[in-house]
Formats: sequence, structure tokens, C-alpha cells
Amino acid sequence: MLSSSGGGGAMDFLNNGGVVSGAVYQNLLLRTDDANATPITGYGDGESTNAEDDLDDGSVIFAGGGGARGLVRDKWGNIIRTCGIAGCQYRCRSSYMKSHKAAKHGIDVIWFSCDQGGCDHKAKEAGALKRHKADVHDIDVRWNHCDQDGCDYKAKQASSLKNHKKNAHDIDVRWHHCDQDGCDYKAKRAGDLKRHKQMIHDIDVRWHYCDQDGCDYKAKLGNDLKKHKQMVHDIDVRWHHCDQDGCDFRIKRAGNLKQHKANVHDIDARWHHCDQDGCDYKAKQAGELKKHKQAIHDIDVRWHHCDQDGCDYKAKLASNIKRHKQFAHDIDVRR
Repeated sequence: MLSSSGGGGAMDFLNNGGVVSGAVYQNLLLRTDDANATPITGYGDGESTNAEDDLDDGSVIFAGGGGARGLVRDKWGNIIRTCGIAGCQYRCRSSYMKSHKAAKHGIDVIWFSCDQGGCDHKAKEAGALKRHKADVHDIDVRWNHCDQDGCDYKAKQASSLKNHKKNAHDIDVRWHHCDQDGCDYKAKRAGDLKRHKQMIHDIDVRWHYCDQDGCDYKAKLGNDLKKHKQMVHDIDVRWHHCDQDGCDFRIKRAGNLKQHKANVHDIDARWHHCDQDGCDYKAKQAGELKKHKQAIHDIDVRWHHCDQDGCDYKAKLASNIKRHKQFAHDIDVRR
């Protein structure tokens, strides 16, 4: 149906300004030779447009005849304007333009401030403030609960719950399978499959090269290159210093500093105690306790046997076998 501010047929419709669909526009062009009925080229704040792509819904806008500029309307008769601020081509109904200019360009903004104690968050839209209070302060939250047996997961957004059910319960999962021969890897996300193929199969890898003189290191991940330059070349290192009196220890990784303070200064040490009767041995690392139980209590021992003919020597440590063979059999002796 034609939408027009005037009446009297196709020419009057075009000359008085109106909106038609692309199909009707083509039909009208065949039925009129009025030179004054031209697609609009200036509207709103003076931005120009082509009639063929004027509106997203395929409508075509016409100006009044004789070069006069008519109102721009959508197919429902609403006036359409272009923002035009700093080259912004955003188009919307006149009633929405104020909100757009406030949200995107900071013009005539009415700020909505959070009223929670100690929170200085503010938003340009009431809806955004409402989401903030729900996400940050748990106010007026509508929780989305997982309906799987035994699962107490809940989320503030339905999309988060959907992702949870995919990742945790394999519900509505679209699996992405690796297409390389002999590889049965599959992932729930296309991005994970892409990373797998890069890391495992060297497909579509973007190598990150070290730019230090004489270093040919390369990595598949930019973060790995950054760590390499920190660890090997001391570039952009954030040193972690021990804060204990008289200790000048420093390390590049916070986790290693924690281990140092536990091992050397007994700070936040988690002791691992031997559970054998009458044994009060304790260690700060589980691996050390395991070695103790192997060496002292013969628990979970992996014996290393001498492979020389006629020799039944065995040891709990491979290094002891090496020394035995040097001293007893003159093997790998450094003279």
C-alpha cells in the first residue's frame, strides 16, 4: 500500500513526498515520466543517501517536486532522521534520536546514578543502570536456574545458563570435530577447534618471532612470546621480591615467590606428613614425601636394576644405578 502525504495518483504521490517499497517504486517509474518526482537526496540534518538503499526494509523515499525537500518517513509514516554528528550515519525515528545522541555522543545526557553505598557507577539509560544493579549488587535479579539433577548452578542471564548447560551437561551442544587424519579431537566451540588445529597440527598458525638479536625462538601464542622475552631476555619483567628481612630473593613469577617463602621462610607452608607408624617425617612438597616413603619405607618403589650379566644389584634411584655401574663395572667412567 502506498504511503503518501498527498493524493491524486502516482505523480501526486511522488511530488508530495512518500515512501514505497522497492517493487512499487519500479512499477511507478514505468508509469510516470514526471521529471519532478525524484528520489530524495537530502534529508534530516543534510546527509545524502541513495533512494535504492535509503531504508533497511527496502522502502524508497521521495521528496516533493520542484526541488523542495519533503519529510522522510518510513513505511509506517514515522519521520526518519540521520544523526550527522561527526559523520555518524545512524538513522532512526525522530522519537529515538535524542536517546541515540545521548548514548553515543553524550549530548543532553540524563545520568542515572547507582544509589548503592560506595558505588559511583552511572549510566545513560535507566535500563543499563538496572542491569548494573542486578549484575553487581544482586538487586531485582531474576535468576536462571539449571534444571539438571544435582546441579545448583544459577545465572543472571539466560545466555549464561545456556552456555553452562552446553559446557557442563552437554545439552544442545554442536560439536566441532577435527578433520585431520587419525585425530578424534572435538570441541564445543569453533574457536577451540581452531586453536587445537593451530597448536597440534600447525594449521593456519600465525607465528610470533622473537626480535632479539641471535634468538630464533618462535611461538604460536603472543603470550608465550611475551613470557619467553621476560624469562630469557629480561624484557618487561615484573620482579617479585621477597619481603622477609635480610632476604634479597627475587623471582619473575609470583607462584615461585610463594614457593620460596614456604620452603625457606615457612610462610603459608602446607606440610605433608608421613603416615607410617612411628615416623614423624614431614615435607613441604608432596613429591618429597613420596621420595621419602620410597626410600625409607619401600612404598611405591620403582626399582632400577643393573643390566650387567650376573649382577643382581638394584636401586631406588636411577642415579645410584649409574654410580654403581661406574664403580663396579667401569661403565661411563670419566677418567
